[in-house]
Amino acid sequence: MSSKTLTGLAAMLLAFVAGTSALSAQATREITGRVTQVGGGPLADAHVAPTGVAVGVRSNAAGDFRMLVNQGEVTLVARAIGFKRMTVKVPAGQSVVNFILEKDVLQLEGVTVSGISTTIEKRNAATAVVLIQTEDITKVSSSSLEQALQGKVLGASINMNNGAPGGGAQVQIRGASSLIGRIDPLYVVDGVIISNAVRSSGQSIITGSLNSGEENSTNRLADLNSSDIESIEVLKSAGASAIYGSQATNGVVVITTKKGNGGAPRFTLEQRVGSSQLIRSNGTRKFNTALAVTDLRDNISGGNAEMDQVINAKCKPASCPYYDYIGQLYGRTDPSYETILSMTGGTGNTRYFASAHDRQEPGIAWNTGARRQSIRANVDQAIGSRITLSIGSNVMHSFSQRGISNNDNSFASPIYGIAYTPGIADLATKDSTGQYVLNPFPAGISGSTNPFQTFALMTSNEDVYRVILSGRLSWAAYNEGRNSVNFSFNGGADRSSNEAYILAPQILQFERLGTGQGGPFPGTAIQGNGTGLLTNATLGGVWTYSHPKFTSTFSGGGQIGDRYSNDYTIIGRGLGPLQYNSAGATNTSVRQSQSVIRNQAFYVQEDVLALGEKLYMSASVRGERASVNGDPKKVFYFPRFAASYRLTNPGLKIDEVKFRANYGQSGNQPNYGDRYVAVANYGIISGQTGYGVPGSVGNPTIRPERLSETELGADISIFHERVHLEITHFQRDITDLLVRPLLAPTTGVSQTVVNGGTMSGKGWEVGSSFIPIENWRGVQWLTRLSWQQNESRITSFPPGVLPFTIGAAGGFGNAYGRLRFQPGFTASSVYGNYQDPVTKAVTPNTKLGDANPRATISWGNEVSWKKWAFSMLVDYRSGGTVSNMTQNLFDEGHNTWDYDKTSPVAGKPLGAYRYDNWSGGANTSAYLVDGSVAKVREISVSVELPARLVTLMPGARTMRASLSGRNLFIISPYASFDPEVNNGGNQVARFVDLAPYPPSRSFEFKLNVGF
Repeated sequence: MSSKTLTGLAAMLLAFVAGTSALSAQATREITGRVTQVGGGPLADAHVAPTGVAVGVRSNAAGDFRMLVNQGEVTLVARAIGFKRMTVKVPAGQSVVNFILEKDVLQLEGVTVSGISTTIEKRNAATAVVLIQTEDITKVSSSSLEQALQGKVLGASINMNNGAPGGGAQVQIRGASSLIGRIDPLYVVDGVIISNAVRSSGQSIITGSLNSGEENSTNRLADLNSSDIESIEVLKSAGASAIYGSQATNGVVVITTKKGNGGAPRFTLEQRVGSSQLIRSNGTRKFNTALAVTDLRDNISGGNAEMDQVINAKCKPASCPYYDYIGQLYGRTDPSYETILSMTGGTGNTRYFASAHDRQEPGIAWNTGARRQSIRANVDQAIGSRITLSIGSNVMHSFSQRGISNNDNSFASPIYGIAYTPGIADLATKDSTGQYVLNPFPAGISGSTNPFQTFALMTSNEDVYRVILSGRLSWAAYNEGRNSVNFSFNGGADRSSNEAYILAPQILQFERLGTGQGGPFPGTAIQGNGTGLLTNATLGGVWTYSHPKFTSTFSGGGQIGDRYSNDYTIIGRGLGPLQYNSAGATNTSVRQSQSVIRNQAFYVQEDVLALGEKLYMSASVRGERASVNGDPKKVFYFPRFAASYRLTNPGLKIDEVKFRANYGQSGNQPNYGDRYVAVANYGIISGQTGYGVPGSVGNPTIRPERLSETELGADISIFHERVHLEITHFQRDITDLLVRPLLAPTTGVSQTVVNGGTMSGKGWEVGSSFIPIENWRGVQWLTRLSWQQNESRITSFPPGVLPFTIGAAGGFGNAYGRLRFQPGFTASSVYGNYQDPVTKAVTPNTKLGDANPRATISWGNEVSWKKWAFSMLVDYRSGGTVSNMTQNLFDEGHNTWDYDKTSPVAGKPLGAYRYDNWSGGANTSAYLVDGSVAKVREISVSVELPARLVTLMPGARTMRASLSGRNLFIISPYASFDPEVNNGGNQVARFVDLAPYPPSRSFEFKLNVGF
């Protein structure tokens, strides 16, 4: 949509205002009052408005408000975040009205997103609503926002990739909705679409890993400061997310940051101090005899003199020393620090919020850690009585050192190398020359590595600077009689610069001259930078018509957005002893890519609230075109329809039953470049630049994937709103699925992408909130329980498309288990080799498991007593196949901690039994295991300190102390670190555990002081 189109829309809306000005105006009168909470305290920033009117006034720091209303009787509604609404009828002669709001413990009320420019009260919402408040994500410190959300979003699967500092996670809403397209949700902060990209650092060049997902990079949601967030709303169904069109198939996460409160400036200082430690590790095999170590040597490489020298020097015939390499390398417990300073206040028509944040998170491994810093300022300014301007700015800096983990082909990844290294020598020490000792296992000095040397001497830094700007201009153009018209302009930008610097000096064992990675060019330096800019703007208008029997809200507008990226990496191999830059290296190469994606859209929507605000109906359509489509001028339409009805006080202790239903369509854009039929650069040939047929070609007819979803549900409140039950069922159909056809070798092309596949999804979500104890001797207990289950099944492929895989990103072939997409099976099916137990015949590409859990359960509790508060959150995942390749590595290296235990076969150690049962990959099921796990995600205890302690700090008003822990326990029979980790980064399904950075538990003390 061009700027001319937006101008035209604005002109049409202005013309409408001019037309409505002809409506007869009614006389007005002034009403004043105060909003307080139960117990007497004033409520600042409460919203007061006549029923059916979106624009009202807000209370000041004392809870006072003043507003103009029509003559005659009016009904006013007061709302505040975290409190139940209150409705009061005000007779014609009354000029003063007060509101006393009650805490909304079960979060049954408040407002939720209903459109680009509109909201609806939560009690009338026609879609399943997930609303997370600031206190839900800040009670316990987290390495990233996704970690803070684990177990709190019904319908979402949130998993950390591993335990490396600085975050790194995958969020998947209602299962898989694409095979090779984008799989993560769209993130919107204060109306601005932001990036959650993962940038490849180029580390795979050094380690020899097979794909960038194994580089352990961080997705950019980790940059956000959770303490700046007021609320998070997750749009799960297409009936809700369709308002974002072709970027919304995977759901939308709408983040609202904190705004200022009126009154004198108030400051809050929060200081956190904590520590992390390895959650679980059984170490490695303990060798009782030198003969056992010799057996290891012979089985993994055939042995060599270098290995014999170490064995003879360290072991006696009947005993060997033991060094716990995992405990040594990942045994760091250095303290973490987090400081948060915020200020809020306002004078006259101005309100402001500002914050500064600094978090230092040391990793549990040597020389790893992360630091996140940010500054935020939000200002709301009323200009006269009709115009409001909101401006937000957020400057962020994220620095991380995450080391090496996951798969590699140089033994540089510590867990990978330790799997084949007997713990008989202290590899963490240095020799008489000050150098780390060289490790001969498993392939000799020239083919192995010392993980302690690697982590001590290698540099692997990621440095990110980022700015997010947002602005919103609202104009209450007309508000007379039954009509009100409001316009808004919302826009912003997300600008980031991601710099990666990796230095693997030639002194590293795996980088030396003649090694597999060093080869003829020992030592590697990599310098890379990725810059990104996302911009978007929305111009919209809302017309509200309030009739005694119903309220109609019509909205419409246009939206434009661009996504730009420029990425380059300079690789220098063959460094001098003191060389740190790529320039001057013996062998240099450059990688670069640029992309621009443009989106243009318009939308119209109609909402009706009728029958005493019991019936809600909504319909909308979004038209959108994008530059990544085969025809960038073609407009694709995404409709949605929704309705709900509230049945109040039907009896049997039931307070209310709300039935809701919605249908919507959303899309998933093709990846950048899928539409371009391009040529490949073949480098310099005879002094000239050479071009030829590329390995992958574009498709000029490519179009977005389309998801159509029907959601049905009910919300039930009983026993005077002490119990709330939410039940939701959804059915999804994905068409125009992006798939990869089989191409004839004679074409010279190996890959292209086409539309035509179909997939279906279905699932259930059940959540309950219950107050077992309500104000009994000062005790209040709230418990929440949720259960969810979903399935995504491939139903068809177009002609010419055979079952296909996504390479190493989705597993490591039939021997270890891999994703393979085939009609009639789920998208999360795990395939491998099946070996007949009798004939021993091997059948490849056989479904052997499913990475998707059978169900996920979360249980949370909040208990308060006087000035004390306690909370706990427990997660349970039932099922879900995991390829335990970490155990496979250790069994192959004869180095598993339980290797010598008794097996079902007499005389054969347990580790050898497992490995032989795997039969060199002929029986994949040997290492495909059940991933069921229970986790104590969070525990927190806090207390409001007495006044005599508060007065010890000059100027302090309040002071609260808390002690908390995250991921304290993992309860699972799983025989590795954690079944939640994943080797290949964000994929359709997660199931590969291969040499991860081990997860950790954390403890923290927090002191919050209000001034």
